[in-house]
Parts: sequence; C-alpha cells; structure tokens
Amino acid sequence: MRPYLAALMSFLLLPAVAAAQSQSANVRTLVNLWASTVTGTPANARGELLRASDGNFYIATYGGGENRGGAVARIAPDGTLTVLHSFTAGDEGAQSYARLVEASDGNLYGTTYIGGERGAGTVFRVSLAGDFTTLHAFERGSRDPRLPYTGLVQAGDGNLYGTTFRGGENDRGTVYRISLSGTLETIHAFGTDEGKDPEGTLIVGADGNLYGTTLTGGENDRGTIYRITTGGQLTTLYSFPRVGAFSTAGVATNETGANPRSGLMIGADGNFYGTAYQGGSHGYGTVYRMTPAGDVTVLHHFTGASSGGAFPLGGVIQDAAGNFYGTTEQGGHLNRGTAWQLSPAGEFTLLHSFLGGSFDGYMPYAGLTLVGDELYGVSYSDAVAGLGAVFQLERGTGGVLPVRIAVSPTSIQVGSSATITWDTTGAASCSGSGAWTDTIAVSGSLTVTPAAAGIYSYTLSCTDGAGVERHGYVSLAVNAPPSQPVDGGGDGGGGSLRFGTLLLLGALLWALRLRGRAFFAA
Repeated sequence: MRPYLAALMSFLLLPAVAAAQSQSANVRTLVNLWASTVTGTPANARGELLRASDGNFYIATYGGGENRGGAVARIAPDGTLTVLHSFTAGDEGAQSYARLVEASDGNLYGTTYIGGERGAGTVFRVSLAGDFTTLHAFERGSRDPRLPYTGLVQAGDGNLYGTTFRGGENDRGTVYRISLSGTLETIHAFGTDEGKDPEGTLIVGADGNLYGTTLTGGENDRGTIYRITTGGQLTTLYSFPRVGAFSTAGVATNETGANPRSGLMIGADGNFYGTAYQGGSHGYGTVYRMTPAGDVTVLHHFTGASSGGAFPLGGVIQDAAGNFYGTTEQGGHLNRGTAWQLSPAGEFTLLHSFLGGSFDGYMPYAGLTLVGDELYGVSYSDAVAGLGAVFQLERGTGGVLPVRIAVSPTSIQVGSSATITWDTTGAASCSGSGAWTDTIAVSGSLTVTPAAAGIYSYTLSCTDGAGVERHGYVSLAVNAPPSQPVDGGGDGGGGSLRFGTLLLLGALLWALRLRGRAFFAA
C-alpha cells in the first residue's frame, strides 16, 4: 500500500480503535507562562528545567522576554516566577534551545542558538542573582563553530564542553571546550561517516570521557552515538540503521529507531539510555539502552496516538527504583504530546496525555526533571496564548491520586452513553471543563451521551484547603456508526457517495501532515 493511502486508512480507522484511558498522574500547574504578571515573561521553553543548589528551578527559553528573544528565569517551588535576564536578541544572543547547567563556581551557564556579536549564537553566564555575561560569540564563517543547539556539561578538568549544529571543516557541527573565563577551543569537527548535526547535550561518562549523539550521519545517515575524549579523539560507538517500510500511519520504521535528537543518560547499571526521534517498529521513535561497548537494545517502541507517545525530543531520566521517565512531542489522546514511565521490566505507562489547555500546554519538547520522587516539566506551547506552562506531575501516595476520575466504557458509538465517576482526597471544591459543562461536586458520577463522533476530554480541576489546584481527566472515544450510502438523488445511483469516501477525502490534509512529520524518512 502506498504511504499516502496507508496514512489515510489509518486515520479512518482511528476512531474505532482509540483506547481512551485515565491518566496515571495529576497535574499541578506551577506557572502559566502566558499568565504571569512579570514584565517580559519567558516563553516557549525547549530545554529541561534545572533544579539548582538553592532549591529553585531555572530555565532559559526560546521566546518571550522583554525583547522577544528569550529569557532566563527562576521559578520557586510555589510557582513564583522571576525573570533574571532577557536576551537583547543582539550582542547577547537569542533563542536558547537547551537546559542550563550549574557549574562548580555556583553560576549558571547556557547557550543561545543565534544572535551575538556575529549572529551565530553565544555562550553565556548568569549568576543566581541575575548578573549576566556573554562569554563567547560564535563566528559566521562556515568553518567556525556556530549555531549551538545544545547546552553545556562540566567535565572533570573544570572546563565546559558543548557542540554546535553547524561549523567545522565539513560544516556539519563541532565539539568545543570553553573555560569558565570564556576561552573557547574547537576540539573536533564532525564528518559524515562519524555523525553530523548534533542536537543532544553531552554527558560525562564514568571513564571521564564525553558521550553524545548526532541527529544524522553515520553508516546509514540516521544518526550516531559517539565517545570523545577531552582531547578531541572521537570514536563512533553505534550507527542507527536505515529506515525501511512505511507503517499504516505513513511513518518510516526500522529495528532500533533513527535520528536521535536528545543526549544520553547514565543509568544505575552503568549503561547509557536515550531516545530516538523516529523509527522503531511503529515509526514513532524508541527508548534504547547502550552498553559501554556500544551494544544497543530497544526498551520500548512508541506506538503513537491515542494511548502511546510519538516523536520523543527530550531525553530519559531514572528514579531510585529504576523506573525511566520522559516525554514525547506528539501522541496521546489528542496527539498533543505525552509524559510517560517505563518500568525496569519494560512496562509502559502513559502518565499524562497533554490537552493543550492553560494548565498543561502541549508539545513538550523538553524532558522531565526528577526532584526526590516528584516529576516536573515544561511544555513548549498551549492553546490559549501559545507560550506553554511549567507543571508538576503528582503520582499520589501509595498509588492513590489526590484527584481520581474514570470513565466506563472508554469507547462508545454515537447515541450510546458512558458514565464518568470521580472522587478526591482533601478537595474543598471541584469544577469541570473541556467537554464537561455540568456543576461538579468533590465526588460523584455523571452519565454523558455525546451527540457526534470524536474524542471527548473531561477535565476535573480540584482545589484543596491550602489553595493548591490539581487536574485530572479522562478521554472518551465516540465512534461514528457504520458507513451508509449517501443518496444524491436520481435513479441511477451515480450521485451516491459512501460516508467512508467522504471521510477519506476529508482526511487528505491530515495524511499530508503525517507525511511531513516524518521529514527524515527515506
């Protein structure tokens, strides 16, 4: 079947197979970036939250700020947001894509992708009090390192190391070293066979070497995993395989994934863990493990909407019990992204399916941040003002969530009914939103009979006695009845179209969008 037709058929079948389910975590909003009253609110965060030594969170953003070129902000655990610095979008740079790092001197360091004195990005330092310094401005020349997509890591020698997306002898990216005082040196220029176009931040291995990934290049031009010494000697440990056949959703598949856009994490077992943006058996990306010797095993193949994730941009973190956590840019009930958990045995749990509202946003480009047993994250955008939200995912105590909500059955046909039940712990009041317009008590049940096909989300927002608001939700798949002929009149039947044909035509734009998402597909 041709990829376009496969994608169309997949879309037509989606309502019938959508497996709506309850979320496994409550969402507590720390701050709506668009709703902050602080002048020059940061927006569109692409990098993870940093929990600094003072107990606060820090982010550098792609957008927002007084000059709309991004900003550095502090977020207290209670959600109080303070802008430390707004990039000028000129000499200071603009559009920070990556997570900040706190170095041994107690200052924060980061990068901007563009801007600076020469327009090719910068490395900057900012104190926890907000004192800002541009340490280095990258050059525009094709052989100079430029466009630092990734953040920085501090190695055992005290220097910071990072990568640029372009520049070097082959204009395919570089690895550089920069001292805390701002002296920068290129230690490696990427070539096609060893990988190119790095997007993932480096990490320091137990052996003192640096480890990273490239988006493309390698044996099959699908990206690599590499090791590099602080002196610049690079070894390619793994080349991701080429993609092959298209899935029924019109995305390209392979065995282990392709085109990693995040860096690596070192697990408790000494192995490396990461995500591949696409590929895998379903074409929506994978979670993988790599041994120090370079042997790669897939732990999970993402399955896409509606009960799985799709296209992970962020990396992987691990808790003390050995569970892994991360996000995907798409997938989930409304295809607006997910937060997920993977047990040591490989059991996948959808923690949260992003809805796009003010309390959670959508398109989480960044991964999650673990503080004790609590998970925190930031979404890139939202459906209200397009600026995203900083949130906490609460998994409850002993597996019991503060806000519990369920729907039964999870999938019905138009004209049938489902029952929503809910209960809360310590809530003073609750309200419903989304497809839910009824007055809501702190517990109860409600029968709903949606009048049209679609996926309906019912959001429950409950506030406790301390004024903390938490959100839970369920999604209900409402399927259209079996297709029937549409009589266009006349006695020859020439004006009759089947309902499925009309849907097929209506799904054309969706199919084209799916095709566009697999922009690296062969």
